[in-house]
Amino acid sequence: MSTGHVEYASLNGTHFFKIIGEVRAQSCISLDKLLSKIEQQSDVIGAVVDLTQTTFIDSTVLGILAKLGIKLKQAHHIQSVMLSTNPDITTLANSMGLGQVFVILTCNEETAVCTKTLPDGQVTQANMLSTVLDAHKTLCQLSESNQNIFEPLVKQLEKECESSEQV
Repeated sequence: MSTGHVEYASLNGTHFFKIIGEVRAQSCISLDKLLSKIEQQSDVIGAVVDLTQTTFIDSTVLGILAKLGIKLKQAHHIQSVMLSTNPDITTLANSMGLGQVFVILTCNEETAVCTKTLPDGQVTQANMLSTVLDAHKTLCQLSESNQNIFEPLVKQLEKECESSEQV
């Protein structure tokens, strides 16, 4: 179970995401839906992902953040920024290839920003499965290493999606 959460704020086309505590897949349904809405907006000028208060982040969350970076780069030609104070989190983000789609800045002080907690989405097995699958497919796009690591999981999740659609 997740003991953290995601906060979000937006001002004049700049979107700010703060990942707080121990954040896992269950906390990301709302974030994934929000990213789809942001991608469609025409006034996006920037995005910042703040990991300064992140104590743990799983691969699904990293995949969704990768999707954010990729989509903003493709749709809006924006290089998103990621802030981190935790060397372990920074190393994990870089090892998953997020440095390809984010400028990763390490900083020593926590950033004080007014954000609002994203509400927990309607977590059904189907939307959780879809979110986890999509996040890991995105990670696979970032590097061959990620593809080798997550391909068995992606194949298993695809089978589960097909099985649940037939029910």
